[in-house]
Amino acid sequence: MLIKNALVSTTQGLVSQDVLIEEGKIVAVAQKLDASTHEVIDASGLYLLPGLIDLNVRFSNSTLNQEHIDKLASSCLKGGVTTAVVMSDFSPRLESATLLELVKFKIDQAKIDLKMSAPLADEKEDQLHNIATLLNNGAAAILADSHRNANLLRRGMQYATMKKRPLFVQCYEPNLDDNGLMNDGAIASKLGLSGISKISETAEVAKVAEMAHFYGATVVLKSLSTKRSLEIAKAHKALKSDLYTEVSIHHFSKNDSSCDGFNTYAKLMPPLREEEERQALVSALKEGAVDILTSAHSPKSILYKDVAFEDAAFGIGSIEEFLTLAYTFLVKNDVIGLNELIRICCYNPAKVLGLSQKGVIAVGYDADLVLFDPKESYEVTNKHSLYCGNTLHGKVKKVVVGGALLLNQ
Repeated sequence: MLIKNALVSTTQGLVSQDVLIEEGKIVAVAQKLDASTHEVIDASGLYLLPGLIDLNVRFSNSTLNQEHIDKLASSCLKGGVTTAVVMSDFSPRLESATLLELVKFKIDQAKIDLKMSAPLADEKEDQLHNIATLLNNGAAAILADSHRNANLLRRGMQYATMKKRPLFVQCYEPNLDDNGLMNDGAIASKLGLSGISKISETAEVAKVAEMAHFYGATVVLKSLSTKRSLEIAKAHKALKSDLYTEVSIHHFSKNDSSCDGFNTYAKLMPPLREEEERQALVSALKEGAVDILTSAHSPKSILYKDVAFEDAAFGIGSIEEFLTLAYTFLVKNDVIGLNELIRICCYNPAKVLGLSQKGVIAVGYDADLVLFDPKESYEVTNKHSLYCGNTLHGKVKKVVVGGALLLNQ
């Protein structure tokens, strides 16, 4: 397969390039490659990007079944995501190597590269799972909640170091909130809803960052929502800690005013913060303080959303528009350039997972590629979307995974 006339982002800016693919690998990147003996895709006017790697996705309603696996893979392709790590806090719990082997068999049949995380502990009894067995049987990372007892977190970091796998940590202390429903601020007060304080996140970030530094573990601080969290992480990175910060696209593009009118489709965890905090996150992104961007894809059925705000589930289904959202709110708005977008959506996630052949358009790398049209635009009319009424720019046109054209629209 030969992709011709694509616009590739380089240190010199956008450059028209041809990319030759053979046996699932990129074998040549140059101008005016010979097209006489290859299937040709004319990419004139389209951006060519490495396939996005999302480290924070979930099945619909956090429930594992074949339909949800297939739906997730299909949704990923539409959003330009070619590799994704599924958070293991789904039902049934991933508590044995037997179930992991079954799940791995199912997801290996998916169109994209789906990977599983392994839960650090069981849901109720604070008992450590057989992490070594789960990692030996294909789990790509360990998933932990920061508020579980510190000994479990310590042992998780030791396993992560020993097995050379990342530890994903969701930083939140529920005991610092009174069953909070949204950001603790003016909008919550106006609606009469209990708030989720920033300290419930930042205090846990400080604890986890200090432990990560002490034990030398590779740790991803999942879906952060405050500038202070990024500042704490930055201080520990200066100590040579192997620490990565992750922020969702929604926390750069929306604030807690989206919850006004009891809009349950804006009910996320961590919550959307006030506008001042959103702007602070954007500034931190400009300064290079954010390592990984995620869609935080966690779709919930209307059954769990079209209810009272107090009863509605946290979560958003957003991965189908992931690249479009990132382009609209970050690149087109001149927050970051394409090279930085590739760094936080492709290169850094690949580095975290130890995928040395992904995340870059270069000879020898896997042919996981996305062709993106920056000229297209459309208005979101789905009333169940957080972005209803917004005009989004850009559209994924084609997706190549392992050298095979899997999406063509």
